[in-house]
Amino acid sequence: MTITPTTRIQRAPGQSSSVLGNETIVLNYELGNYYELNEIGGFIWSLLQDQKSISVGEIREKLLDAFDVEEAVCQNELMSFLESMLHEKLIETAI
Repeated sequence: MTITPTTRIQRAPGQSSSVLGNETIVLNYELGNYYELNEIGGFIWSLLQDQKSISVGEIREKLLDAFDVEEAVCQNELMSFLESMLHEKLIETAI
């Protein structure tokens, strides 16, 4: 599935997370894998924890407000990050 700015995403079930300093650790129980997210990845993960679902465009706007990043770079990096998270079954699209 292709993620677009209007796609709504949410955390996939069966995982837990913890913040350790500037990193967020996510454990996927189903796959038995854990992931270390940097400060920005952790920021995105916290947005997914705070809301049942959120659009990719909303995430981008919150990133632009919180971090000093060019809009095009933000968009490209965000899409790449979310595609990876979708592939690893950490997130899923919401209806």
